Amino acid sequence: MKKRWTAFFLAFLLGLGLTACGKTPGPDTNTDAPPSAAEDIRQQTSAPFSADYWTAVRHESYDAMNDCMKTSAMPTKAWWADLYLNEDGTAQFRDVLGSYYNTSLLDGNWWLGADSTLRLTGTMNTGEPLTLDGRIESTDSLAIETPYGDTFYFAPAERPGPGGEMGIADLYGTWRMTHYEEDGREYRPGEEHIASMLCFDRLWSDLLEGYVMRADWYHAAGLDTDTPQYRSEKHLLAEQIEEPLMPGLSNETWSVRLTDEETGAAFFAALTNRNSLLVRMPYEKNGGEGVRTVTYMRSSGFLPPTLENAMTGEPEKSLIFFWRDPPAEVTEPLSVIPMNALEPNGQNKLLLVGRWYETDIQFSVGTPVLNDDGTQQSWISEKVVYEGKIKINEPMFFSLTIPEDTARSSWKTGSCPTSATVIGMAAYPITSPPAMSFWSWLRPENLCGPAPCRPSALRWQSPA
Repeated sequence: MKKRWTAFFLAFLLGLGLTACGKTPGPDTNTDAPPSAAEDIRQQTSAPFSADYWTAVRHESYDAMNDCMKTSAMPTKAWWADLYLNEDGTAQFRDVLGSYYNTSLLDGNWWLGADSTLRLTGTMNTGEPLTLDGRIESTDSLAIETPYGDTFYFAPAERPGPGGEMGIADLYGTWRMTHYEEDGREYRPGEEHIASMLCFDRLWSDLLEGYVMRADWYHAAGLDTDTPQYRSEKHLLAEQIEEPLMPGLSNETWSVRLTDEETGAAFFAALTNRNSLLVRMPYEKNGGEGVRTVTYMRSSGFLPPTLENAMTGEPEKSLIFFWRDPPAEVTEPLSVIPMNALEPNGQNKLLLVGRWYETDIQFSVGTPVLNDDGTQQSWISEKVVYEGKIKINEPMFFSLTIPEDTARSSWKTGSCPTSATVIGMAAYPITSPPAMSFWSWLRPENLCGPAPCRPSALRWQSPA
């Protein structure tokens, strides 16, 4: 997948700059093995350059169709790369396309080998290991080769200020609120019965003809009451601005504006490190306005690990994953998701997660049609109580009442009386033609029994 994205991006970007075919300058030399620690220090001290920060001025890649090297001038409006070679032996390489890392080495080390060869080792933003080989061409020129066979050529540049080693590409992923400050006091979300999440993703923009960073914001309050309040802002445009969020932060260089393009409303954020995000949010205060400073920490993902592990064993093409009354380690991280009550005073929680397609879902009250042996043959809907869509990896909660006594007895017998909860579901992939639509029902008997029913969760899967 990475290689396919890289090929696509480079094909697109090479058209943005000046391109030409020619030979790759400089020798093609392999890098020696890493030296000892003493040799490492000596070589770095005696490096044939004085700059510790470099920016890409040229990119070369092999054009297989024309059997030549293609050259592109850098930077362009959408594409740039830079390189940190710090005195302490640490290194950082960034190849940035718009608001996304095309290639990166964020926690690396560097050393020099024989014949001015250069090697960088470390991890990418994805956590995968990466090794980059290069060479020092002169005091003001060096080259870095990527694992994909292309080469960046760098020139010395002025080092960015504190925080410049990070950028908008580092926002990608899920962030969870850990605490906030208001009027000089610090509050914890659990103690205040609130929860909040920010999710950044790269989405295509027809208007801008490229990918842009956007954010979904979720907030829940009154989680200790019967009527929690939920708020969300979807597809906020994230734009990097060259000014700090506030004085005294470790990031003195830039911040991010998150804008609702329909209303024009905006709030601002800044990374203090790659795993910590500060957000300044306005709020109403005694008839006026105040500003709350909220701290979000990077999360492994939107779905909690327990849920991810439970879904691991599911068939690849199952449309929806079900879990009745999931445990706290699943529900608490997802407390920002609204609860859809299908009936008054519904108590039982049913968690749904979209799996393969964006899928239409429907809950209805109706009557089962039984076979002679008492099993359910089909479902006759009498009243639809919920209709909507569920996206891939989107969690949704529903509340309904399943009599516990019925559930316990039904689990023992392996069947469920038809008088038990008669809430059914039909689901199908909307991308399929009508003749290929898959229909199934979440039958009452499938909701009976202690949760989870198999070893970690209930599931529904299309017959296909």
